[in-house]
Amino acid sequence: MKMKKLFAVLMAVLMVALCFSACGGNQAKVVVAEAGSAGETVMNEDKYFAEFTKTPVDAQATALMEVKSGTADMAVIDYVMSIGSIGEGTDYADLKLVEDVSFAPEEYGIAFRKGSDAVNYVNKAINELKADGTLDNIAKKYKLQDLLLGDSTFEEVKAEESDWEYIQKKGELIVGITLFAPMNYNDENGELVGFETEFAKAVCEKLGIKVKFQVINWKSKETELASKNIDCIWNGMTIDEDRKANMQISIPYMENKQAVVVKAD
Repeated sequence: MKMKKLFAVLMAVLMVALCFSACGGNQAKVVVAEAGSAGETVMNEDKYFAEFTKTPVDAQATALMEVKSGTADMAVIDYVMSIGSIGEGTDYADLKLVEDVSFAPEEYGIAFRKGSDAVNYVNKAINELKADGTLDNIAKKYKLQDLLLGDSTFEEVKAEESDWEYIQKKGELIVGITLFAPMNYNDENGELVGFETEFAKAVCEKLGIKVKFQVINWKSKETELASKNIDCIWNGMTIDEDRKANMQISIPYMENKQAVVVKAD
């Protein structure tokens, strides 16, 4: 009787093992992306990730760390972040892009409160920085020059209550950011650097105001802006119809797409 029970147990274990092997471990692969980002939208909606367990995380840097540590199989991040952030010579030397796989071509813009006339002055400054080569020089430092967009026309915002005057009276533009290279990040000395950091400083220098950078939760960016905790969102923000309807968006200045990062072979 004992032998029969032992045989039955062994057969059950064998069947589980065979099923586990046939099902690829019977463990769904995990894909991660920053909550509230274009990457999360792609992760949730594209058929490419249909069989994956989808997990939002608090930042794109966290998404990369999840892949590096092995707690996620892949991450969906901004293509611009992959430039200089993964591969040889970086903190993520063991990560790579999945070749020939990208999603959601997009453009970056700066978001202000809906109806804000401050966008008029920022747009003019951006076009001037494009024209005199300053923006190109900043982009080259971060290997982003090939993604810059050319000069753009825009229709000026007419505001009953001037947001620009409010910012001028304060004497500073409070810029909402998250930390991710190469846009806004802390270097080895703890100093805030990056393409967006230098870009914002150059614009504010032209406008004759100071700039203050404030780290925010990306998922709460609209609330931070509307409550005037920040004056704009300047952090590789994708322009889409919903954001154009609810915020005042600057002219586009850079193109981007969503890329997939995995561990290198």
